[in-house]
Amino acid sequence: MSPRGAFDRRFPVLLGAIVAFGLALRVASAQGSLWLDEAWSATLAHDTGTPLGVFLKINHDNNHHLNSLWLQLVGLAAPPVLARALSIASGTVTIWVAGRIGSRRGTIVGLTTAWLFAVSPILVTMGSEARGYAPMLLALLTALLLVDRWLAGEIPPPRRGLAWCFALGALSQLTMIFGVCAVVGQAFFATWQRTGWKVAIRDTLRLFGPALLALAGVLGLLAGAALASKNGFTVGRYDPFTLPAYLRGIGDMAGYTIGIPRHDVWLPILAAILVLLAPRFGASRLAFHRLAIIGFPLTIAILHAGNVSFARYYLLTSAALLILIGEVAGLGLAAGHWKRWTAGAALAALTAASLVQDGVLIANQRGDPGAAVRAMSAHSPGGATLRLDRETGLAVIRVAAEHQRYPLTIVDADCPPARFVFVDRFEGQGFPATIPLCGRRYRPVASAHARGLSGTDWTLYELQP
Repeated sequence: MSPRGAFDRRFPVLLGAIVAFGLALRVASAQGSLWLDEAWSATLAHDTGTPLGVFLKINHDNNHHLNSLWLQLVGLAAPPVLARALSIASGTVTIWVAGRIGSRRGTIVGLTTAWLFAVSPILVTMGSEARGYAPMLLALLTALLLVDRWLAGEIPPPRRGLAWCFALGALSQLTMIFGVCAVVGQAFFATWQRTGWKVAIRDTLRLFGPALLALAGVLGLLAGAALASKNGFTVGRYDPFTLPAYLRGIGDMAGYTIGIPRHDVWLPILAAILVLLAPRFGASRLAFHRLAIIGFPLTIAILHAGNVSFARYYLLTSAALLILIGEVAGLGLAAGHWKRWTAGAALAALTAASLVQDGVLIANQRGDPGAAVRAMSAHSPGGATLRLDRETGLAVIRVAAEHQRYPLTIVDADCPPARFVFVDRFEGQGFPATIPLCGRRYRPVASAHARGLSGTDWTLYELQP
């Protein structure tokens, strides 16, 4: 047997090792207590009471339905890793699916793509927190793999599989809609090149008809629940479109995809250039990459959508970029000579940068609000009263106390003075040196600053004698 043949036979074992490493990163990153958005989701799911209530009562953008069902199942007091288990499992399986997608261009491409998905900081982050982005991405990549196999003539039209992917993806996180556009576009343009646009329209509609109906059904269910609610659909935080916020969002997305956390517009520009040069590198899925990496961010800018500063909203672009980089690097490694050295050096640099950022996440644990409860427990083991600086801290501290079974009473009034005051802040906001309340002063006794894409900045203050 040739060395290449033996290497190909070891592909499942090597891919399994990469998947196991990605799982270890995600479990290590999931140890701290839930941060603001996670805790909010857990509280909403717990307070609504029933699985049906997740669909009919929580008409909120922070309700990622499958994730909410999981959080409701495990309970508000579940350990952080268990609360995040759905995302950990989804993110881990996504590594395997990415490897299968890449392996369609060769064993080395498959392993390279899986490795990038395993270590990418944005995917490690989303794959280790209790939100719906990781399950959504798994559904999206599964749909892409099904389309790949259909285009290659390996399977009959996977209408039922695509319907499940579209429905479950949308129930995980509504940014699945952007992924649907890219996957449908990939199938249409690839078919157009072979058969012409008329046949491509017909075959694409036949392929995706049930899936689009399933997606419409999910959207109809969510819209109907919102319309039936007296408050309608609510958004926790909405920031209007601004160019600086948009540039920061796509800059963070590109940077944390490859391990370079810079609010820098040059990284998305370089990503777009890579897409334009992709045919010269022999890359495939050109329509998917053009739609996901160039078309989607441009559409967001043209539409002036809100909340564009959050890198997680561009997870479609991250996934497409990793698939493209994995394919280009894998083909370079397989080609030999100077291409192998260039691809190897680039892959080593991306790996080192990504692992550094993964290490930051593991050490920081998104600011770990559970440390505030541990500090209160150390100062007042039998329980304590707590005053919140603002309402945003309620879910965070409530979930952290439930995890640790710490008896905590949250009070609203300034007097009589509570034993502790919990102050949470968004990025860039400062904390007071002391807090005067009820004629007394509080001084800080514990604090944390979140580093990375997610987290809660907080300071815990204690009443002075």
